[in-house]
Amino acid sequence: MDQPKMKQRLSKRITFVLLSLMVLMAAIISTVSYYAFRNTYLRFYDEKAQQMVRVVVERTDWEKISQYAETGKTDDYVEDLLSFYDYMKISARSPLYLYIFIPHETSFTYLYEARTPEDDLDYIAEWGDEFEYREFEYKYILPDIEAKKAHEEITFQNNEYYGAGLSTWAPILDKEGNVRAMVELDYLLPYFQRDLNNFVTRIIFIFTLCVALVLIFLLIYMDRSVIAPIGLLNMSVDSYRHKELVLDKSLFRKDDEVRHLSISFGNMVERIERYTEEIAQVTAEKERIGAELDVARKIQADMLPNTFPAFPQRTDCDVYATMNPAKEVGGDFYDFFLIDQNTLAMVMADVSGKGIPAALFMVIAKTLIKNRAQMGGSPAEILYDVNEQICEGNDENLFVTVWLAILDLRTGKGMVSNAGHEHPVLCRKGGKYELVEYRHTAAVGIMSGLKFREHEFQLYPGDRVFVYTDGVTEANNTDKELFGTDRLVEALNIDPTSSLVDLLHTVRKTINDFAQDEPQFDDMTMMGFEFKGMNI
Repeated sequence: MDQPKMKQRLSKRITFVLLSLMVLMAAIISTVSYYAFRNTYLRFYDEKAQQMVRVVVERTDWEKISQYAETGKTDDYVEDLLSFYDYMKISARSPLYLYIFIPHETSFTYLYEARTPEDDLDYIAEWGDEFEYREFEYKYILPDIEAKKAHEEITFQNNEYYGAGLSTWAPILDKEGNVRAMVELDYLLPYFQRDLNNFVTRIIFIFTLCVALVLIFLLIYMDRSVIAPIGLLNMSVDSYRHKELVLDKSLFRKDDEVRHLSISFGNMVERIERYTEEIAQVTAEKERIGAELDVARKIQADMLPNTFPAFPQRTDCDVYATMNPAKEVGGDFYDFFLIDQNTLAMVMADVSGKGIPAALFMVIAKTLIKNRAQMGGSPAEILYDVNEQICEGNDENLFVTVWLAILDLRTGKGMVSNAGHEHPVLCRKGGKYELVEYRHTAAVGIMSGLKFREHEFQLYPGDRVFVYTDGVTEANNTDKELFGTDRLVEALNIDPTSSLVDLLHTVRKTINDFAQDEPQFDDMTMMGFEFKGMNI
């Protein structure tokens, strides 16, 4: 067989992976750098703004400006104080708004706003100007006023009118410790976004340049040290045809993993050739057996309904079942199917014997039962006809125990026939599970002409039925004790109102706990059914 052509060279894949990692790392580093620089930038200016506010508040004595706050008339102290406010704004060398105001419940009144010679006085607040609170004041400033404390967090804003900026404030207290006024400073950062973008751009450029250089170096090194030797090894391996291998180990000059790989491959080829003939017959036999088991397993798996919920469009019933064979395949089987829109058939059966013969007989029995049931008739009539067909040519004398119930989903009335199978367990709504015992008929396939007993039953909304094979009750532990029906009923009553899925899992767990390390002896099949009432 010719060596298939490579769709993608290893070097290209490595290059793609490294480039992808570079892009990913660039994105991560850019994001981290962006937020680190942003936080550092804002923290620097916020601390500067808070320091300015502290200086202004320490300089402001409420007792000395209270008269100014009431009348707007100034004295020497007030004049000096207002000049100091102006000085602080001028000395900042950055655009900012600095003002003192008296807070009210829904608004505040300006006492003074710092100004510089360059300011347009038409846009400067004057004494007595009132400003209605916005969402910002309610959210940030008023809580600090009520707490009588200076603002401590970084409060960053970016709006269309003022641009990017920081805001901070602190209270002016009287002698009794009451908040009488507030000093607020809004520090504008007109170049914030530009500085941030420039910083991140430089980081990305430097990182990309460094990674590109490292990438080039790695690709050259990997091509010489890894890819080229692997290519030589690949050429040598391609030469292997019909027990021939041309492997020039001198081509692998470096004593590394690739050279050792070439040596190991040569040794492996020798061992393969030596062992191939010895195991050929064993392999063929195992493949034949494995193929048979796969076919039998697939037949059995395909025959059993295993999609749950079984009838997702119906609300009048629910059913769940499991089958665990003791060997690769088993002779147990279950089935449930609608005969018509309102009639449900349920089957639980156990074929005599185990393994492939039992599994194949199970397929035949299941098919016959389902096909006959879909033609109509009572359970006894169905089993009679199936028995006649099975008995024809049954030279191996196989038989199958069958529990067959047909239920009218409108009324809950049904007919059931038990051909040598285990007794079912019934749970009335709100009650507990109880074993339902009655006389059986012989198993299907024992002899032709056999008549089967049947009896009526009635289910009410909320009632449940649990059926099983003898692999459940005959499971044994290391002391050779059988699990039995008593333990089965106890397991069902651990939580009788749980879902059918949880109910069957609880039973299986209880059996596993009972059996401990004892291997499973027989197929173990269970099915739970709940009648919920007619569809609405």
